[in-house]
Amino acid sequence: VKTLKQRLQLLERQRGVRRRSRERSETLSVSLVGYTNAGKSTLFNALTHAGAYAADQLFATLDTTSRRLYLGEAGTAIVSDTVGFIRDLPHALVAAFHATLEETAHADLLLHVVDSASLDREQQIGAVNRVLREIGADQAPQIIVWNKIDISGADAGLERDEYGRISRVRLSAKSGIGLDILRQALSEAAQRRAAARASAGAAA
Repeated sequence: VKTLKQRLQLLERQRGVRRRSRERSETLSVSLVGYTNAGKSTLFNALTHAGAYAADQLFATLDTTSRRLYLGEAGTAIVSDTVGFIRDLPHALVAAFHATLEETAHADLLLHVVDSASLDREQQIGAVNRVLREIGADQAPQIIVWNKIDISGADAGLERDEYGRISRVRLSAKSGIGLDILRQALSEAAQRRAAARASAGAAA
């Protein structure tokens, strides 16, 4: 336990340094969140061509894995995979995974990955949002990623909110269908962030 606590403290310090560096840069910070087995690590691998461990089990991802994603003219994003959330996550586990979850709380954008083929998906969405509130990440912008459409039978596509921002993307991380739409959403988010920073700089 002592060794794990020391490792978590080290991870927190390292993440703090990396986070401050990102905040000073033009890089969009993106965190994948979602109920366990929603397909976060599979999506992370598909987006970044990384080798994050993906398995159908609780807490297959125990630490945050981050990779740089090139978005063309929109620049780059740092995409982070996180631990899978479960319903009624005990406070002790929230504390244990604090080093992982705090990355989520400081992200510019959350990709909330949902298993669209699950009959329990609405309850799972609610469970994830409750954990996000608990760790102070509920105010971060969110895009719902409606994953596993190869199983649910939905068509690839996107939905926009009343402000014209992409709010939901339907895709299959496993087959790759709809990944181009998600990249479009990330590019738009990066361009909005850059415009907001430029506006704030001009105002200052």
